[in-house]
This record gives sequence, C-alpha cells and structure tokens, in this order.
Amino acid sequence: MTGITAGDYPTRFLRADGWRTATENEGVVMDLLSRRGGASRADLARLTGLAPHSITRLVEPLLVRGLLNEAAPIIAGRGKPSAKLTLNGAAAFSAGVSVMTDAVSLVLLDLAGTIAASCSARLADTAIAPACAQIRQMLDAAIADTGWDQAALVGIGFGVTGYFIGDGARLNPPRLLDPWALIPLDTVLADAFDNKVWVDNDGNVAALGETSLGHGRTTADFAYLYFSAGFGGGVVASGRPLRGRNGNAGEFASILPTGWPQPNLETLRETFGAAGVTYHDIHSMLDRFDPGHPAVDAWLDTVMPSIDLIASAISATLDPDMIVLGGRLPAVLASRMIERIALINPERRGFHRPSPRVVASAIDGDAAAIGAATLPLRAAFFDPVNNARSEEKHQPSYRKSVSD
Repeated sequence: MTGITAGDYPTRFLRADGWRTATENEGVVMDLLSRRGGASRADLARLTGLAPHSITRLVEPLLVRGLLNEAAPIIAGRGKPSAKLTLNGAAAFSAGVSVMTDAVSLVLLDLAGTIAASCSARLADTAIAPACAQIRQMLDAAIADTGWDQAALVGIGFGVTGYFIGDGARLNPPRLLDPWALIPLDTVLADAFDNKVWVDNDGNVAALGETSLGHGRTTADFAYLYFSAGFGGGVVASGRPLRGRNGNAGEFASILPTGWPQPNLETLRETFGAAGVTYHDIHSMLDRFDPGHPAVDAWLDTVMPSIDLIASAISATLDPDMIVLGGRLPAVLASRMIERIALINPERRGFHRPSPRVVASAIDGDAAAIGAATLPLRAAFFDPVNNARSEEKHQPSYRKSVSD
C-alpha cells in the first residue's frame, strides 16, 4: 500500500458488496490495461494465465460499471475478431496536491492516466485552514475548467515535504511548514476537504509519479532523488514503491555525515544570494533560473561530492537499474549534474560493479503532484495487494476467486 488514508470512498465507486472498489483480480486486469493502454480479452488471458471464460467474468462487471470501454471487434487474419478493452478515463478522476514550503501544486488525473489539469501557486499562508482554503479554490477551479462532474472524484492525494515520525500520518516537515508538523494529517485533511484522502511524503509520491508516467514505464527498479527546499527521494523495487517500516525509505539526505553540504535548492538560492542575486523564495528562483550564472557553478562545486556519495551508496545498497534526478530540479541543471557525477566503484580483476544509469526525470510537470494524484486511483482500482489487504480486513474468510 502507498500512503496513509482516511475517509470513505464515494458510494458510486463501490461494488455491489458495498465495501470494495475492486477485487484483487479486477485490480490485476485494470493495472494491465493501465500499463499497456489497452488489450483484448485474449491478450488478458495470455498475460494473466487465466482461462478466457474467467477473463470474461472479470471484465463484464467492469464494463457494466462503466470503468472499461470495449471497442468494436477488429478482424485480423484468421480466427475470431478481437475487441480492444481500454480504461474509461471519464469514469473517475483523482486530484493530487504537492505541499511545499513556499508553493502548492495541483494535478487532476483521469482513470486512464491522462493529466487533464495542472496548476501551481505560491502558498499564501502555511496555516492549515487558509492553506486548505487556497487548495480548495485551486481544486474547484481546475474541476470547473475540465467540465468534469465533481461526483466522479475518487479522492485526493497529498504529497507533503517531511519525514514520518512513526505515528500514522504525522510528518516532521521543515520549519517553514511548522503548522503541518506532528499532526494527524490524514484525518485533518479528510475533514477539511470532506473527501477520502491519502498522505505521503513528497519523495515517495514523486517516485510514484515517475513510476506511472515517467521512467517507471520501462524500468521496474530505480531510486528517485527529490530536489526541493530540502532533499530526499523514494525507492521503487519491482515496479512497486518501497516505503519502509515508517514510510521513510528514500530519506537519502541522512546518508551524508554531519557538516556535509545538503544538495537542495534552498542552498542554491543562498548561493545566488551570496553572488548578489536575491530571490524571495525557490518559486521565484525557478521562475527566472539562469543556468549560466556563476552561482550555479559554485553550487555544483559545493554539492557534487555529496551527490557522489549518495549515488554511490544507492548503487551499492539497492543495485537499481536507474537513479533519477527530479523534484523541482530544472532539467538543464540535472543534465549538468549527470555530466559531473562520479560513482565510487573500484576495479577488481578488470571489472567494475555494474552501475545504475543516472538520468533526469522524464516527468513533464510536478512529479510530486502527479504521483499524489495516482494514489487514489492506484488504491481504488490498480493495486491488487492493497485490495487484498482491504478484503482481509473486512472479511477474514474471503478467498480469491476468478469469478469475483
């Protein structure tokens, strides 16, 4: 399961049993369609190993509920014509919110994985009530712009900067987000928005966004470095987020010994300030970012040893296929970091240990908001493990059946 959730699903998304949004096997089918963009019933039978009649028993209820579309059969050579099944994007949508120290971003994502709206703004007031009011205004305006029915909102995902303290959804964010610190954000936000919500830290949700719409489409194992006012990240193993016991897997800043420079964008803003270029906040700096300014070279000279150590530790301990540089890091700056990065990897008998590729994020937009928007849809429809745990909680005697 990804993130911590509070609130109830809208009843329109529940199956006839009244408490499940999807069975485990329905989740497998919908996840396959999400990843492939569409497939025939024969394709699904081949990919899942289930008999064709079992696939039909799974697919028909999803068609009746409007979650899937089935195109007209296409004749392709000999045999029975095939009809392509796809997710019905209009059937449901989710909202994702990234709460940063100086800004807030919002994304609307439909069931088929299409980003329908995105916006960002300075966070006018970090206190919970006015911040939620600002986010509510952004959400209502975005939904109105799409013309969608607000009743089709499955839920809202929140990515908040900070680490979990090991007590539910209580996060410990930077000082600038003090009103968000050490409170049960899941229930607070569920009450504020009168919706089912999910909460995770920004690094975890950004990695999830990369999984859904970025490099995760072609690689199942990667580490994601999240650059913002702070520095953190997330880990994806075998295509699934690795959150750790307390949700803090990917807190890569803690690898650095005391006194080592933190490779975050706040220190870049301070470096600009020392060079005589003052920005009120990171949002302002990124709006007018000049990659050719000498302050950028000075910052890189300072932080690259820290990046080298972190990337080397990731390579040695996780052995991922890829290390992704993302968050609010400008693509041009990511490219310069990739050119300079040096992994600790001594030679032995003429061989070096296989190393991960280091790449810039493939996400166009705010990866944390995009990842946060995937939380409701993933939990409701695409995550077989999450649904299986939900079933065990409600019905301990339940056993998986392809007829469900």
